Amino acid sequence: MITVVFLRGKKIVEVEASSVAEIVSKLSIIREQYVFIKNGKIVCEDESLSDGDTLELFPVASGG
Repeated sequence: MITVVFLRGKKIVEVEASSVAEIVSKLSIIREQYVFIKNGKIVCEDESLSDGDTLELFPVASGG
């Protein structure tokens, strides 16, 4: 089970997944809107995950 933490909304969910891409798909996340942080390290969408990992989703800020 992977713990997914949405940092902006302070929402936490547990998901069964083997990669960041699988979590993006299962939670219907728009990947361009987040930076993915696995166990304290920024990772790409193709990063694999193991049982017990924590994936934090940090929202990307943009503007002009």
